[in-house]
Amino acid sequence: MDHGLRYQPFYCEENAWWLCAESALGPGERFVVFLLSRAGRCPLLHQRAAPPGRLIAWDYHVVVVDGQCRVWDLDSRLPLPTPGVDWLDRTFALAGQLPPIYAPRLRLIPASEYRAGFASDRSHMHAGAHRFQHPPPPWPPIGEGMNLGAYLDPEAPRPGQLLDLAAARRRLRAAAPGAP
Repeated sequence: MDHGLRYQPFYCEENAWWLCAESALGPGERFVVFLLSRAGRCPLLHQRAAPPGRLIAWDYHVVVVDGQCRVWDLDSRLPLPTPGVDWLDRTFALAGQLPPIYAPRLRLIPASEYRAGFASDRSHMHAGAHRFQHPPPPWPPIGEGMNLGAYLDPEAPRPGQLLDLAAARRRLRAAAPGAP
């Protein structure tokens, strides 16, 4: 997977932070999207970490939506970028067949707000004794301290805007270029 973008597997929140500043995303307002569920596991399809056709249940996942309403998911097998509604439909194709506690919740945060406010000391990835669960990125940690938890509560109204899957579809469809 060589897309020329800064990327480290299992560090999607940092990948998204860097991706927000990429000129490849083109003009327009960008959003960071945290994918969550009340179960604390968010089932997604088409993720590289799972065999093709199989769900993976991340504790959370983070993607970026560009000004043309395309999703940039560096961990997906889908094209990079993918039109937003298509990405939602394909990534969450099985959402209606899962128990409601796994229903996706999407936290949309303006990219400028995320870039200014996010901080991670990577403590959520520590496995003890100066070891990590997965190798950390080669770049320094982002910001000072750790505020990842503020983004992960699927019930908290802030930061950003919290949407269910249907509301996210409506929003992306309405904001897509050429939408009525």
